[in-house]
Parts: sequence; structure tokens; C-alpha cells
Amino acid sequence: MDVISEAVATTRAGRAVAVRNRYAGSWSRSFPEINGTGLHLVRRGAPWLVPEDGRPIPLGPGGIVFVPHGRPHGFRNAPHEPEASQDVEFVSCCYHLDRGRVHESLSGLPDVITMVLDDDRHPALRPLTELLCQHAADTRPGSDLALPAVVDLLLIHLLRMWHDGTGAAAGPVVADQRIARALRMVNQEPFRPWTVRQLSEVSHMSPSAFARGFTAAIGERPGAYLLRRRLDHGAHLLRRTDLPLGAIAQRLGYATEFSFAAAFRREFGIAPGRFRGRERASARDRAGSGGEVAGEV
Repeated sequence: MDVISEAVATTRAGRAVAVRNRYAGSWSRSFPEINGTGLHLVRRGAPWLVPEDGRPIPLGPGGIVFVPHGRPHGFRNAPHEPEASQDVEFVSCCYHLDRGRVHESLSGLPDVITMVLDDDRHPALRPLTELLCQHAADTRPGSDLALPAVVDLLLIHLLRMWHDGTGAAAGPVVADQRIARALRMVNQEPFRPWTVRQLSEVSHMSPSAFARGFTAAIGERPGAYLLRRRLDHGAHLLRRTDLPLGAIAQRLGYATEFSFAAAFRREFGIAPGRFRGRERASARDRAGSGGEVAGEV
């Protein structure tokens, strides 16, 4: 699995949320820090992006704001104090991660990235943005599955667009190819009960050398990374399937449902059964509200 696929697969463990924002007159809107990844698509008007650090940035129709690791930011109708009257519409969406962190390949990107739709170089982006706008207010059956699928595709194309524009390679995120090989195997099969010894053998390294190299490259001990990826996959299965807890535990390599539940509770702070119930209640609430925001601040 390539690094872009790995990054999107990791965010997929989170909750996809989308909202359509409409403002008139003098207005401003702040987005707090989240544990996850977000993006905004300007549909109408010319809002100003206000990063946490740096000067306000002018946007226009077709403007895209990509927030890879959830840093706080905002929008307003003028570069400083809201003054000039302006009607604006933009769609915001994000993947909220319950715990853990975004994929390590995203952590090296800037806090906020601005891009513009380019139909010649990236013709798939415009129809995807139209789909996102539709699903941001969609309450029909199937919307809970459709929205994450659209966000997945948007993230893939935005990451490709970023790599194309910067010349950044979409290859392994670590220089040591032995560690990169082990990472690819874990990300391809996060459900497999990997051990540090198995991965060190795959990497043709001693367990101690592998552990040191892995920690230096990823910033996390191998055991902690393996556990996080496995439980991220468990959260995805709880959210997206009706598999019994015992079946999920077995698929993730746990000996019993109870050992899986204990590990999941330590990682996410909630029992897996309650997590599944909360996510389904949240999905029903989003479907009932339609997720649309309009107004003047």
C-alpha cells in the first residue's frame, strides 16, 4: 500500500462530518483545533482564511483549504475586522479521530494548505466537490456510508494535487528502507498480531536495532504503533459493520472478546459496545439535523 493510501486508510477510522456554511453581511467563523483532518471548499463569494499564525489569505470560488492535522483557523468576510458586507457559501468537512493521531505522512505537511480547483490537471476534483456539497445536507438512507467515501476520494486527490505541486515524493515516509518495508506490511495487514521480532526479521535487523530505528523514524515505539493501528481498525469495524464483538476481536488477533474490550477501552476511553452505540446515535442525529449552518455573526 502506498503512503497516500495508508494516510487515507488511517483517517477513515475517524468520524466523517460535513456541513454547509452560508453567511451574509459582516461575519466571522472560527474552527477550533481537532484531532483529525479537515478541508473547506469555497462555493460562492470571496472569504478570507485566517490561519492561527500568519497573514489572512484571500480565497475565491473554487478555493480549497486543506488542514492536514486539525490546527485551529478561521474565516471572515474581510482581512482584519469584519466590515464589508459579503455573501459567502463554503462547505466544511473533517475526519474526527477519537484518539491516536493522523498518519505520520500527514504530520510533515504545513498546518494549512490552500489550493485552487484545476480542471485541466485534476479533472476529478470538481465532481467530487459537487458530491460533497450534496452529501453535506443529505438525510437519505445510505448517507452515512456515502459521505466517508466521498471524503476519502477527496483526500486522495488533494494529496496527489499537493505532491504534484510541490514535487514531493509519494513514497515511504522514512529514509531507511528496512523500516519502510516493515511499515508497509503493518499498514497492509493492521489486523495481524505482529510482533517486534517478526518485523525485525522482515527488516533483516536485530530486534533491538529495529526498535531503535523504528522509534527514531516514526516517533513512537513499535509496540505502541502496532497497538494503535490494530485498534484503529477495530474502531472502523465497529463503526462500519454489524460484526459481533467476538468476531471483531478474533479478526484483530485477540484471544477473547474481553481482551479486545479491555485494550479498546484503554485506547479510546470507552467500551467498544458503547462506542458503537454512540457512533450510531451520532449518525442518526446528523441525519435528522441535515448538518446545514446559515446565518450572520
